[in-house]
Amino acid sequence: MKKILIIGGGPAGATAARFLAENFDVTLIQDKDWDKPCGGGVKSKIFHQFDIPTDTIKHILNTVIIEYKNKKTKIDLQGQNLAIVLRDEFDKTLRNLAEKNGAKLIYGNFKGFEEEKAVIKINNEKILFDYDILIAADGVNSSVRKTLNLAGVPKIITHYARIEEYPVKTCEFFFDRKLGGDYYAWAFPHVNKTHIGGSVGETFDALCEYLNIKVKPKGYFIPTWQENITIQKENIYFVGDAAGQVMPLSFEGIYYAMHSAKILADAIKNNSDYKNEWDKRFLKEFKLMKKLEKAMKKPFLRDLMIKAQNIKKIQSLSVNMWLGKTIL
Repeated sequence: MKKILIIGGGPAGATAARFLAENFDVTLIQDKDWDKPCGGGVKSKIFHQFDIPTDTIKHILNTVIIEYKNKKTKIDLQGQNLAIVLRDEFDKTLRNLAEKNGAKLIYGNFKGFEEEKAVIKINNEKILFDYDILIAADGVNSSVRKTLNLAGVPKIITHYARIEEYPVKTCEFFFDRKLGGDYYAWAFPHVNKTHIGGSVGETFDALCEYLNIKVKPKGYFIPTWQENITIQKENIYFVGDAAGQVMPLSFEGIYYAMHSAKILADAIKNNSDYKNEWDKRFLKEFKLMKKLEKAMKKPFLRDLMIKAQNIKKIQSLSVNMWLGKTIL
């Protein structure tokens, strides 16, 4: 039976482990349990699609709010609700599902390759793991990519904080350039706190001033997808943030990490081309959203696109694009 070693137990790695463990000898390496800096928003339909227990859902939202030039627009998600999860709980649940399917979960850290084997540090001891296939699901700063001297995933740095002073009932997105820079700033409801994020530097300071709060934020990187990112090198595959599989403009990662992992698992099972299968499923959507992302950096087009959301037909089209139902 083929041995598959997966580095990283987040949504991508845990999902790949879950579906591959049905057919292969799968070992999942997770560095530690932690609550990743993340808004924790994911399309609620993923719980049905992947048969995930819903007890990790903290909020179900059927609307979101976009704010621009001191005007708020409520966006109706048309029944395709947004779920808010705590990443620590959610990721643990996904790893538990992988274990139930037969994957072996080991806590350790990838340290490189020796003798054509992966070096994993476990409790200060370096152990060599043999594998037929290695899957790198180890995030935007992928150690596997660095070890193989592959180009890093394009990324931007953002600031993030958890606060109590600005309670929200739904997700709010701030599109003023002075608050969100080239992209946007955000505030998501969570358990007893609000999670906020935005661009590093003056724009995040401006956001805090706008919300009338003072925080010491943490910085972290978000992948920015590009079509030419390497997602396979011989028998080593990349998935999730390690492959840059985050939707442009919306920067939604969880949903696409899990679906990309399922595509990869099916490609391995069927001995088909992973990149080709991923392209067939997502390339048109990602390329379209990349074009819109670039357009949003131009003040005139940003102004036009945001104001157009007050038109119901345009708003409905935008929601369908986000849901992957409409490709222009």
